[in-house]
Amino acid sequence: MTFLRVIGFSVLLLLGYMGFAHMLPQVVPDTSEPVEVSTEGLDMDGFIALGESIFKGKGTCTLCHNGMGRAPDTLEMDLAAVFPAHLADPRYKGVAAGKEGPKAIEEYIHESMVSPSAYVVEGFGKKGTNDTESPMPTVNMPPIELNDVEMNAVTAFLQDLAGLEPTVPLPGAGDAPVAEEPAAGGGEPAPLLTSGEAIVDEYGCASCHDLGGSGADLGPSLYGIGKRMTRAEVAEAIIDPNAVIAEGYDADFMPVDFGESLRGSELLVLTDYLMALPDAPPAADDSEEEPLATTGLEAIDKFGCAGCHDLDGSEADIGPKLNGIGKRMTADEVKTAIIDPNAVIAEGFEAEMMPDDFADQMDDSELSLIVDYLMNLPE
Repeated sequence: MTFLRVIGFSVLLLLGYMGFAHMLPQVVPDTSEPVEVSTEGLDMDGFIALGESIFKGKGTCTLCHNGMGRAPDTLEMDLAAVFPAHLADPRYKGVAAGKEGPKAIEEYIHESMVSPSAYVVEGFGKKGTNDTESPMPTVNMPPIELNDVEMNAVTAFLQDLAGLEPTVPLPGAGDAPVAEEPAAGGGEPAPLLTSGEAIVDEYGCASCHDLGGSGADLGPSLYGIGKRMTRAEVAEAIIDPNAVIAEGYDADFMPVDFGESLRGSELLVLTDYLMALPDAPPAADDSEEEPLATTGLEAIDKFGCAGCHDLDGSEADIGPKLNGIGKRMTADEVKTAIIDPNAVIAEGFEAEMMPDDFADQMDDSELSLIVDYLMNLPE
């Protein structure tokens, strides 16, 4: 008799789950997998269009830069007036401070992506920081991870919106392809997502919530949520985020269309994943550290040198040009310039612009590789 009761209870529970799943939206979204697209031979009009697709897609910029008030509504602003005003703001002390014109705006846009706290628009800083710290994630780091070509494309798009001729270089044959979102309505629907991690990655949850070490705090922390909310409350918070607002946060910050874009089974998987999160982020696992670079070029790429210095055709000029540096400086001077960049400031550049923690980040072998590589650069 007990056996039959257990079987009966199990069947009723299963039917309950099935009923709940059928009550949820079952729309299959057009979420075709992004495809790798070569940018070789792209003209500036195409590059601007690529930047727009990244701004609205992979870059997840419109999650915050919209009319909801969490960040400036970039697409609706008069950027021709806004950019010069920001450069002239006495609070702005970044790489383009004191400069004018399209090139200065390029530097300002690039800096806003890789160092968003360098200048925070008044009223849009993290709560309690008096607009000294930005809630925006660094876009060339996880979870967004735009590469140099993609950031240049976004810059070209924003310069074009401001009525300026883009000053960023067009990509060349040696540049990596970019991930471009498929056209609306094109391609087969993406496979059903069956893990919480995959769903979090697909829908950019870590851009607003601290997940996977993102450190984001636009939305409340989800660690330990299973101890604060029921499973049904978590599901409701996903599909109807304005039903209950977490203390300290505002309504209309979280997109309200997840109920349409998530399949019912994906919502259940995501809910289970969130309910099982620990109370705090797991400690970093040193065994998963990025492997050591084994060539000078690998080390240059690993530490992003071409983002500020003109290397490999990047044409960046935030820092001095490094071609021919072996004829101007000794190897020891180059090494010192890397690990103690404020010891000697190159003429025409300012202090505090280069990170001063490379000595902690780099293995001695990587530092030697970079020095050797730079000493042998042609003029």
